[in-house]
Amino acid sequence: MRSLLIMRPDGRTRYGGDTTLVYDTAKALRASGLECDVVETDRPDPRGYDIAHIFNVGQPDVGERQMEACEGSNAAIVLSPVWLDLKELFGRAVAAENVLVRERDERKAEAKLSQIRNASLESFFNRRQQKEFDEREGRQSALLRRARALLPNSSFEARDCMVRLGVRNVPFITVPIPTDLSPSECWQEERWGVTCVGRVETRKNQSALSFALRKESVELDFVGALYNPGLAKECERWNARSRFHGRVSREDMLAIMGRSEVHALVSWCETAGIASLEAAAAGAKLVVGDRGAEVEYFGDDVEYADPADPDSILDAVRRALRRPRRSKGDSLDQRIRRLTWQHAASETMRAYELALAQPN
Repeated sequence: MRSLLIMRPDGRTRYGGDTTLVYDTAKALRASGLECDVVETDRPDPRGYDIAHIFNVGQPDVGERQMEACEGSNAAIVLSPVWLDLKELFGRAVAAENVLVRERDERKAEAKLSQIRNASLESFFNRRQQKEFDEREGRQSALLRRARALLPNSSFEARDCMVRLGVRNVPFITVPIPTDLSPSECWQEERWGVTCVGRVETRKNQSALSFALRKESVELDFVGALYNPGLAKECERWNARSRFHGRVSREDMLAIMGRSEVHALVSWCETAGIASLEAAAAGAKLVVGDRGAEVEYFGDDVEYADPADPDSILDAVRRALRRPRRSKGDSLDQRIRRLTWQHAASETMRAYELALAQPN
């Protein structure tokens, strides 16, 4: 069996979790004896392959071109949707971040954030914008229906594909995102501070984290590409202990994870958060958001926060800091070690076989 793994054309120039997922999946499949290749294009050529495996329907126009190119071959098409509900991100999240960027008075900022938090999601969109969201989800739903098998990364995502997108007639196999355990080599006994690893952008919610910890004495390190340098400056305005390192080498990133007491990634939408998985492997205690599938990955071994509520974020960080110091082999360590690439490769190949058994 040969498979072609297909990602968005800007996979390398705008590196993200889906990019990591594609390359790590290919590596795991090869280790399991499957022949596979990876391409970054919206015009793939899967001739000569048994499987065309498309990743990420976040950009429907790209996915549609990829699907059309693959349907012209004999390859069975499978799809890893990597589907996230972005409506709150483009509504409530943008509004909250705008307050933290523009407001200079702390009490006014708190009052406005409270109003945003309690407003209905529909209130952030006009009729045209709502229609655009409906059309976007309709196109994503159509893409899923054209595949022979789906590979969601959590049961939460599988549920969304069935209930939110209405796709129930395509078989699926859930393939959890595995943990890269190499960060465990950087585990240090002496630990301090709070770290957030991720692109500096609205989705990762660095602004709310910085604002939430503005009165705390804890050091706050942000590691990740500065796609919005102005946002970093506003975070530093609210919190003088915020330090933005930008994109650093993987070695330096793991060193920071390995000495951090808490890793906080309170995203507006996330599957598990590869950074959170790696930080856990490096020995950090975790604070994560409550909007995605994080609870499915981390259970009761981490603290959860509402990304719309700075007080919730502050309380979660404080709870995490009060937790006992991590030790190798603890319940969180055991939990993430069960998420192996061997299992992911096995389930992916099972999905391939399922797809090949479906009628064309």
